[in-house]
Amino acid sequence: MASDAVTLIMNDHRLMEQLFDRLRAGSGDRQLLLDEIAARLTAHSHAEEQQVYPSLPDEVAHRGADEHHEAERMLHDLQRMGPEDESFNDRLEDFIATVGHHVEEEETSTLPALRESVDEARLIEIGAAFEQVRLEELAVAGISVG
Repeated sequence: MASDAVTLIMNDHRLMEQLFDRLRAGSGDRQLLLDEIAARLTAHSHAEEQQVYPSLPDEVAHRGADEHHEAERMLHDLQRMGPEDESFNDRLEDFIATVGHHVEEEETSTLPALRESVDEARLIEIGAAFEQVRLEELAVAGISVG
C-alpha cells in the first residue's frame, strides 16, 4: 500500500466520494452512513491540519482549514436535521459540492505543490504521521479500518 501523504489523502478523497454516492442513493441506514461520513471527514481534516498543513505555505494551510471547518459545520447541520427532513437532500448536495470544491483544489493545486516542495522520504514521513492521526481518530469514533 502506498504510504506517501499525497496518495493517502487522495485515497481518502475517493472513499469519501463513494460514501457520498451511497448516501445519495438512499439505501440502507442513511443516518448511520452520515455518522460514518462525519467520523471520516473529521479524522481526515484533523490529520491534514496537524500533519500535512504545517509543510504548506501559511495562506494555503489557513484556506484549507477554513474549508474543513465549513464542511464540518454543514455536516453537523445535516446530522441535526436527519435524512427524513424535507430539505435534507438539498442541503446534502450543498455539502457535497463544498467538499468537492475543496478536494478539487487540493488535488489540482495543493497536493502537487506539496509533492514538488518536499522529497519522497519526507512525503512518506508526513504520510505515516497523517495515517496515525487519522486511524486514532477513527478508532475513537468507533470506525474500524481493515
